[in-house]
Amino acid sequence: MVRNITNGLQSLFRKRHAERELDEELRGYMEMAVQEKMQLGMNRDDARRAVRLEQGTVEGTKEVVRSAGWEFFWETLLQDMRLGARMLRRSPGFTAVAAITLALGIGANTAIFSVVNAVLLQPLPYKDPSQLLFVLESKQGAEVSGVSYRTFTELRDGSRAFASIAGLGGHALVLTGNGEPSEISTLAVTSEFFSVLAAEPLLGRVLLAEDGQRGAAPVVVLSESLWRNRFGADSAIIGRSIVLDMRPYTVIGVMPASFHSPFRNQPNQIWIPLAQDPVYGVWMTRPPQEHWMAVIARARPNVSFAQAQSELDAVGARVADEFPAEKGWAIKIQPLQQTITGDVKLPLLLLLGAVGLVLLIACANVANLLLSRATSRSREIAIRIALGAGRKRIASQLLAECAILGLLGGLIGMLLAYWGVAALLPILPSSVPKFHAVRVDEWVLFFAFVLSLTTSLVFGLAPVLTAARYNPQKELAKGTRAGESAGPRRARSLVAIGEIALAMVLLTGTGLLIRSFAQLTSVHPGFESSHIVKAMISLPQFQYSTPRQWAAFSQELTTRLQAQPGMQDSAIVGPLPIVDGGITLPFQIVGGPRKEAGSAETANYVPASPRYFSVLGIPLLRGRLFNESDSTSSAAVTLISEALARRYFPNEDALGRRLTFGFPANGIVSREIVGIVGDIHDVSLGKEPGPMMYVPYAQAPLWGAQVVVKSRLSPSGIAGTIRTVTHGIDKNLPVTDIAILSDVLNASVAQPRFRTLLLGLFGAIALILAAVGIFGVISYSVSRRAHELGIRMALGAQPASVLRMVLRETLSLTLVGIAVGLPCAVATARLITHLLFHVTPYDAVTLALAPVVLVAVATLAGYVPARRAMKVDPMVALRYE
Repeated sequence: MVRNITNGLQSLFRKRHAERELDEELRGYMEMAVQEKMQLGMNRDDARRAVRLEQGTVEGTKEVVRSAGWEFFWETLLQDMRLGARMLRRSPGFTAVAAITLALGIGANTAIFSVVNAVLLQPLPYKDPSQLLFVLESKQGAEVSGVSYRTFTELRDGSRAFASIAGLGGHALVLTGNGEPSEISTLAVTSEFFSVLAAEPLLGRVLLAEDGQRGAAPVVVLSESLWRNRFGADSAIIGRSIVLDMRPYTVIGVMPASFHSPFRNQPNQIWIPLAQDPVYGVWMTRPPQEHWMAVIARARPNVSFAQAQSELDAVGARVADEFPAEKGWAIKIQPLQQTITGDVKLPLLLLLGAVGLVLLIACANVANLLLSRATSRSREIAIRIALGAGRKRIASQLLAECAILGLLGGLIGMLLAYWGVAALLPILPSSVPKFHAVRVDEWVLFFAFVLSLTTSLVFGLAPVLTAARYNPQKELAKGTRAGESAGPRRARSLVAIGEIALAMVLLTGTGLLIRSFAQLTSVHPGFESSHIVKAMISLPQFQYSTPRQWAAFSQELTTRLQAQPGMQDSAIVGPLPIVDGGITLPFQIVGGPRKEAGSAETANYVPASPRYFSVLGIPLLRGRLFNESDSTSSAAVTLISEALARRYFPNEDALGRRLTFGFPANGIVSREIVGIVGDIHDVSLGKEPGPMMYVPYAQAPLWGAQVVVKSRLSPSGIAGTIRTVTHGIDKNLPVTDIAILSDVLNASVAQPRFRTLLLGLFGAIALILAAVGIFGVISYSVSRRAHELGIRMALGAQPASVLRMVLRETLSLTLVGIAVGLPCAVATARLITHLLFHVTPYDAVTLALAPVVLVAVATLAGYVPARRAMKVDPMVALRYE
């Protein structure tokens, strides 16, 4: 009796909403039981209590049903997985091809996602990173990366929206003692810097408010990497002094290796108070219209973005009232995460979208394989249906096979992802933020697992739906000679068309980026880079503290270098184009319209020694170049670029006119224009040449400069000579950043090269997969039509006509896929307009070449099965059962 009841309840559970119906029946039973007890003389409360005593039996029955249902589910799933594994083992070739195809797509997606996850998705490695903001100033839509020190103090002392706010500036200081002299990446920060980022030291303490006061003892905080590499992880370092730019700084703390400053990825870093820095300590007294300080802030938890911006507007208005030169400048904020990742967000999302298309094409290929496999198993499935198997049962078994394939492909893909990340890291541009955090972590593995299951559903849906529509009577009534039915053939054709359309989108994007990169690298920088070696030499400013000392050192260095064999073409410049980014200064044209302070015209500023222009091959257009007589005791002169002359002296000769400008360390000076030189790309190859002002290095020296040497000697020999000559003047001076100038130019296009290389790789994979898809569709079509082709040839059809017929089918699929993919490709290309250089999204060459490549590859893929169709023996085909 109990067994019969249990079996009946199990059957009820297998039906839809079985448990809900059981609950309703049990509630009905309980109410009936209450009524029955009331008829026996009990009141309602006593009847309910009596029924509740019996409720334990009812709940026990429900638990038996529920447990039996879950056991049935897991047992069925296990059976499906076992059967799927057996079926896949019986077709090792099919299983290997499908799994490897999926592994390529999943592995590539996982590798790219690891970069996207580390750079874009993972929050900044600070406490409550959503509260961190970057403060900047803008005027007439032109944003600058910093604010004036005067504005910073207004925000620090009067802001209610920010819990804390800090300013910082970066450069390098010379570390001497404890080994060879070396330049150390230095951040000069206000005392609030570590509290804004909520960072705790590994040893010692961080900066306090009194450390940032003028006249305070100079102190320094070390990074863990520098502490271990240079000081042997000596825990007694706290309280000791180290020498930076020939000045002792007391070590007060060591920051853990997990702490990275925003905007800087260097492992060896130090942090010093802004007031104690030899550069920025002086700039703290500069006029408020000079916007040099990077500022980060931590918003209060209860302050909205709009409230903070409103307060900044009020501060900006107050500063503008006090300093008229600041009129028109607006203070803005944006999330710090956005500031750090802004330049790489679109390229990384582009790569993720491209590799996603590759995965879709891989899924389409596997779907085609499964459709072909389902067609060949149509009789088997029809027999199982005829013997009583439900269509849901058939579908669950086919999905189990797909899940096994997806998980197998995902497992291999994860292994490929580890290899892919290891291969990506060396070619990943160093300018990519947080690149040190790129790795295959638990989130990346979870992504790969979800991707595997999702792809299983994507490529398994088509064959499952096809099998679900099988009519067992029709399938069993067919003879083995019967050709393939229209449904599966149409499904495979649609999948192949989808592959070609996706490949069209990817090939078009790849072609545009390749064309753009070719245009970028074909740009002449305006100067020569062959056989030129550059090196950076920085002077400790507490030892070389005056421009006179800087000029004397540069004069002696160039004199000694030019006296060396093969080193006659040597010069000093600061900064070097493209390498150093440039120094932008405001200037006034003497005798021209008077500009208000803060609204003057600007140009890039370059101090250079006389031979600099001949070393880099910058042509003189009019006037003269600098010579040895242009010294501190002679008249102040300047050279300007053709772009500056064209923009500000359009209808007159600029020679003889005067410009007033100056670097803070040298003061504002009126200089006569004595020559006009050719334009160069000062910032990057992708930006048009801007106006430039050159001054004699002897008249406006810097404490650090680039040495450039043009020679046929080996780069290592040139570098060795520069070191020897420099150490002959001062043995404590480091010679850093030695490089061949042509290599530096190549490195300047690392980001576009990286995305073009990867997208080209993805495009090639997509093209191969699309060709394999076409090959599979046509090959299977030919095999299923062997009987039909035999009849045609028996009736007189020539092999050439059979070849044309099969190729016609190939071209039809290809042209339809191109027709579908072309508008999608054009629409997608508009999304990458920002990444293109001198190429439009509607580039005719790319839009014409991509379809031609697809047609050629598809024709080649279809030619192999077409050739096989030509060789069909009519007698063999007609005897085939």
